[in-house]
Amino acid sequence: MKSFVGFAENIRFSLQEAFIALVPFIVLISAIRLIDFALLYSGISLPFLPAQTLEDIGRLLDVAMPVMLAISVSFQLSVLFRVDRVTGAALALAVFFFDTYGTMAIDDAEAVSLASINAVIAPLLALMLLRACNRLPFPRLHHGALSYNLENALNMALPALVSFMLTVATLSLLHDAANAIYAALAPAFLGLGSNVALALFLAGSQIIWFFGLHGTNLAYLAVPPDFGMIEIAGGMTRDMFMTSFVNLGGSGATLGLALAILLFSRNPHMRSIALVALPFTAFNISEILVFGLPIVLNLRLLAPFVAVPVVCQMLALLAVSHIGLSVFPGEVPWVTPMFLNVYLQTGEAWTVLLQAALLGVSILLYAPFVVRYGRLRENKLGPSLLNDGADFDDHMRRQHGRTVFDQHKTLLRNSEAARDAVEFLRENRLAMHYQPEIDARTGECIGFEALLRVWVEGRGFVGPYFLETLENAGFAHLIDRWVCRQVLQDLAQVQDAGRDLIVSINLHPDTIADRTTVDWLVQAFAEMPVSFEIIERGLRSDPAIADNLRRLAEADLSVAIDDFGAGHSNFNLLADLPVSIVKFDRSLLLSAADQRGRIVYRKLTGLCHELGYRVVAEGVETRAQADLVASCGVDLIQGWLHAPAMPLDEALVFAERLNGTGHTSEAPACWPLQPRT
Repeated sequence: MKSFVGFAENIRFSLQEAFIALVPFIVLISAIRLIDFALLYSGISLPFLPAQTLEDIGRLLDVAMPVMLAISVSFQLSVLFRVDRVTGAALALAVFFFDTYGTMAIDDAEAVSLASINAVIAPLLALMLLRACNRLPFPRLHHGALSYNLENALNMALPALVSFMLTVATLSLLHDAANAIYAALAPAFLGLGSNVALALFLAGSQIIWFFGLHGTNLAYLAVPPDFGMIEIAGGMTRDMFMTSFVNLGGSGATLGLALAILLFSRNPHMRSIALVALPFTAFNISEILVFGLPIVLNLRLLAPFVAVPVVCQMLALLAVSHIGLSVFPGEVPWVTPMFLNVYLQTGEAWTVLLQAALLGVSILLYAPFVVRYGRLRENKLGPSLLNDGADFDDHMRRQHGRTVFDQHKTLLRNSEAARDAVEFLRENRLAMHYQPEIDARTGECIGFEALLRVWVEGRGFVGPYFLETLENAGFAHLIDRWVCRQVLQDLAQVQDAGRDLIVSINLHPDTIADRTTVDWLVQAFAEMPVSFEIIERGLRSDPAIADNLRRLAEADLSVAIDDFGAGHSNFNLLADLPVSIVKFDRSLLLSAADQRGRIVYRKLTGLCHELGYRVVAEGVETRAQADLVASCGVDLIQGWLHAPAMPLDEALVFAERLNGTGHTSEAPACWPLQPRT
């Protein structure tokens, strides 16, 4: 039971996030309605914006609203059900359009109302069934020649097709069941008294709004066509009555809700939404509060959202029946501002006062719920929140929403970084530079660390700022392959010149964990003077890494632990793994500026030597630091004190000069300002 409740709560939260995501679109629709109303009743005409054009745009956006909702719901539910976003959205939209507009025109009134329901129901059913079908033993393609995206798309085709057919069939059954229920209940509803029927209509429409659907439009589908035209008193129809005295600021009397928030709540989020929504609720447009606060699927605001319109109805009927009124025959547009609308409809001042009194009642009814909800929205896990399981659950779901949003931004950033890397490769803007490693005892250059660089216009070669993002996106092995191929080419140049230098190559843990890649490394670098470096924090990320490191060692390829001491140190690594070199991170050197840090640096160096490892001091930039690490007994020194990373030609010249091999040319003071071809 608990698992079912948790599953239902997760669906509720995902749907709520989907509705909130549409707030900018709703603001746009609301603004167009207000502009249309202002131009129509002010008599102002704009030559670049004909009134008919604005009306057509508004109608088109109204039709588009359910489609946008279906897309938003399908995205959020795809995240929840761990379904491919594109496949999930495509399936949900296919079901939505087929069931909604299969037999009706897109602007048909019934189709528009049905679209509001299907925008939520179709994605929910389709993705639940897709999730189930995806677990069935359908035939799967596994072909190395196919890209991951193509292979995934082909493997999702059959489950998506089955899900489509099952969802369409299920929706057909639901439509038939709804029609049968309506046929059974309609006579009883129509037999109720006029006031009771109106109260049930209002409560029902509010509940429909609570689920994120257009409550007014859908509620009218459940009543006879002339329901809104039935007279209440003095020529005032039900539609006129609801516009004048019930829907104060839109469905749910949301003008009262907005004012209650501004008067009684101190929650910054709620107050911001209320301030944005206030000018729209003044024109009876409630969607911004309904979706932005939100009221949708918000159990803490459901009771007043349903009760306030019913209370306003009863009080207004009581006043009208005792005082009496007569109205003008023409109905005032529903976007006419409050107070003005009732005066234009009745021409009597007391009705304006009645409207103001009802607004005050709605504010008072909403106030305690607004205060309570505002306190619960505070982003603090204090004792009161921890003692209330539901409140803690809501906090965690809000945090989950932020996490999903951050993950989406990360995916976009990763995709952009991947495109940048491909562009750099295509334009030949990536290059390998080499930083010398110096023997701490003899002062000779014994090798280099191969470092990736990218050419940036106006800055020259800089570090690969996109590398971490690419690694997070899972492209590390591709970059590592490219680096290894470039180093292979450069090693041939080194060997042709007869120089006995060792080149260190950085590899990502994902690369080392892949057996196929390790097999390629063993074959490609056989008997080559290379050392492979892996960052310390990656050594425990995958059990396959240790086995593959042993395979490299068995092939006489040296392995080094890079960035040792960078906050992830595990001394068991020094005893367990087949490495021959340990490279101390620069952070250890910086901490050695005081006596205690120097003791740690010296002891670690001695420990590594006792275990048979060579020690490299990274990040040495001053003569004092070089003297310090040499006194601690390190074997090699690497850093800007001796040289930065440079192109291979310059690195070889530097080594020849430092080692006294007879080469007379001097290393240039700086490296080329154009990428190598």
